[in-house]
Amino acid sequence: MIPVRDMRSVLYATAILFAVAVIGIRGAFLWLEYRSALNRAEAATYDLALLMEEYARRTLETSDLLLNDIITYVRLRGGVGALSETSDANQYLAGLAQKSSASDLLLIIDEDGNPVGLSMPQPGNAVNFADRPWFKAHQAGAEAVVGSAIVGRITREVIYTYSRRIPDLNGDFDGVAQIALRPAFLQEISRPDIEDDNVILGLWGRDGRVIARTGLTPTQTESGVGHTALFNEMEGQRSGTYRAADMGDGVERIISFRRLERWPVIVTASVPVATALAAWTTGFYWSAGITAIVLVALCWLTWIGVRLSHQTEATQKELQLANENLGKALSDKVVLLQEIHHRVKNNLQVTSSLLQMQARRFPDQSVKSAFQETQDRLRSIGLIHDILYRRDTGGTIDLQDYLRRLIPELSATYGADARGISVDLDAEPIMIDLDRGAPLALAVTEAISNAFKHAFGPGESGRILVSARRIDGRIEIVVRDTGKGVTGAPESDSSLGMKLIRSFTQQLGGQFSLTADGGTVFRLDIPA
Repeated sequence: MIPVRDMRSVLYATAILFAVAVIGIRGAFLWLEYRSALNRAEAATYDLALLMEEYARRTLETSDLLLNDIITYVRLRGGVGALSETSDANQYLAGLAQKSSASDLLLIIDEDGNPVGLSMPQPGNAVNFADRPWFKAHQAGAEAVVGSAIVGRITREVIYTYSRRIPDLNGDFDGVAQIALRPAFLQEISRPDIEDDNVILGLWGRDGRVIARTGLTPTQTESGVGHTALFNEMEGQRSGTYRAADMGDGVERIISFRRLERWPVIVTASVPVATALAAWTTGFYWSAGITAIVLVALCWLTWIGVRLSHQTEATQKELQLANENLGKALSDKVVLLQEIHHRVKNNLQVTSSLLQMQARRFPDQSVKSAFQETQDRLRSIGLIHDILYRRDTGGTIDLQDYLRRLIPELSATYGADARGISVDLDAEPIMIDLDRGAPLALAVTEAISNAFKHAFGPGESGRILVSARRIDGRIEIVVRDTGKGVTGAPESDSSLGMKLIRSFTQQLGGQFSLTADGGTVFRLDIPA
């Protein structure tokens, strides 16, 4: 049996291992879910960046085609100066704008920065663009310019521009053809698996200036991201995905970018890391709560188990003490019983000696024989108590051992050696309780004594065989001699010995028989 203290150690170890397993397994799954959420967000931003690249490229390609048509028209009409004298340019640009959905505002500007033609009605006040960076770039010789985000002087909205230089017949600067685009299309791009309010889509110049961006306000048109990793560490990469707070709002984001090959433009798509991990964070809190409940339950159960183990240990100590006391009491009882058996055996021996002394006072041989028979009976009973005294058999006697000790004493009493009578024993080890042992011993003693007394005449030798075995749930004891055999019906025998055998047999709940078969055969059959 495992000691209670060791069981407590096993309980502690099991609880700790279970807690470590729960935390470890759930932690591993949370880590996998965390990486999966980030991977999904990175894939989503990469797909948005691809979509942004395609949208920007098509917008700029369409705008380039429109501007090419405008430049061809201007040159066919004799240059920007010739158009300034008529309103034909306004009509042409208005008609061109209606044919194309890609443009918001088309302009033709002369070499001084004044608008010569517009696709929408002229504003009431005079407008000049000579101070715009894109205009100055064309004056310096730039063929095409993607302008940064500005507040339009005509539309009064946040726009970005794409313009082409208009040369005269000699190739000198004659003016600018321009398309002004609203960034509203960035708000229209959406993904069902990302919260749109948190997504920032952007177009940036090669120097980091903002061209267009989701949610861009007039006060943010001068902002840029030229100081970020996108325009420093990743300058040589055409595309990629990284994590940083690079969008100017101070929020850590997952950012995907792609650089357009034909135009000096970079497109980006980003989503906050917190948004990407929103579902995971909710799951984390749920997992933490459930794990905490499981661990609290585990601690509670462990506490109950430890408490029960202490109670069990205390109970075992009390039981051990009670067992020790009981064992001591039992040992004292065994000693007392052995002492009683010893005293009974001694008293029977004293009684037998007194009978022997009393028998000597009578000259009649029949009286002496009666005393001798009584001594034999006392001896058989005393032998039982001697066995119980010498061997701790728990109130039972071994029939084999009893007969092995009884036969030599009876043989010595009746002078078997001197008469030439041999006694053989063939007995199995059969345990008999004390209540049945005494009458059985007396019955067997009577049967063996009768064989010695009546089976052989004076000067006759012979053999006595005593057997005891268990047969089909019953015990059979046989005393067989090679003498002259019995005559008459034993049931009618009125001798004291036969009366005793008959009484003992009834007391044992069995039956006996006395037959002649090459001698006398006494057979006693009792329940096992």
